[in-house]
Amino acid sequence: MSTSATIVVPTMSDATRIRPLLDSLRGQLAGNELIVVDNASPDPALAAIPAELPNTRVLRLERNVGFSRAVNLAAAQATGEVLILVNDDCVCDPGFVAALAAAVDPAADVTMAASVMRDPAQPDLIDSAGMRLDRTLLVFDYLNGEPLGVLDGGVRDPVGPSAAAAAFDRAAFLAVGGFDERLFAYWEDVDLVIRLRRAGGRCVLVPEARGTHEHSATLGSGSARKNYLMGFGRGYVLRKWRVLNARRALPALARELVICAGQAVLDRNLTGLRGRLRGYRTGRPEAEFPAGIGLESRPWELARTLAARARRRARLRRRGQGERRVGAAGSP
Repeated sequence: MSTSATIVVPTMSDATRIRPLLDSLRGQLAGNELIVVDNASPDPALAAIPAELPNTRVLRLERNVGFSRAVNLAAAQATGEVLILVNDDCVCDPGFVAALAAAVDPAADVTMAASVMRDPAQPDLIDSAGMRLDRTLLVFDYLNGEPLGVLDGGVRDPVGPSAAAAAFDRAAFLAVGGFDERLFAYWEDVDLVIRLRRAGGRCVLVPEARGTHEHSATLGSGSARKNYLMGFGRGYVLRKWRVLNARRALPALARELVICAGQAVLDRNLTGLRGRLRGYRTGRPEAEFPAGIGLESRPWELARTLAARARRRARLRRRGQGERRVGAAGSP
């Protein structure tokens, strides 16, 4: 028996922007439902989407409440056993929804599933296959920049999925409280993954669930707004999960210094530093994050990953992605 899914797409873009995603989901809605969360979009055409697609409804919000709250509101109304989150700048291959939904198996503690999203400009390369976390909870896109062929030899599962294209057991998602709504956008998936893993859940990679993701299409790679929100989330997570302890404070602060210096040079802004300070002040310490959740500690891997991130940033800038109108994340 197939597992029912609720696909959640938060957006404040116009109907034209999300049309490629909706078209890619058109044939995948039998037995599933689609909730488009209209996060105060100025486009009235979004209200007409249910007339075009089966099993679809639009949840209209009068103000932009942020990504985390938008998803939580949809999750509370969802009828599917599995929540599938998809950014409005993604396009899903046929079979994407069915493959992700089938992979979630709470009886086997599989409460999360990660898809494989390609780079639309280089479709033979992986944009993300979930997330990696190092010992300071710094997050990176798993398998970013790797050729798709790496999946043929078998790869290990990621620590968790990226919220850009992810599946969660709905009951488990609700049981841990969903996304932390103090995280307006970015890092909400890291925080959720930690809580789900602390509750005994694990994530599997679903190589056949594929699509494309126009990375940083919402705010623009390196934009002041994105750097601020990313910085806020990072600072918040550092405090909430007590990362700055005697064992990890020095390596964590060293990483933040490198990242903020890179933003100052490449992006010509220091909003990421301001966001980190505010996020750290906002965070409410809970407990030190649990051991054994798949963290990485090899320093050479960190250096290699930071170099790969810099190369991706350069590619995105060459494509002409500058400051863009705020989309699903929005502005607090």
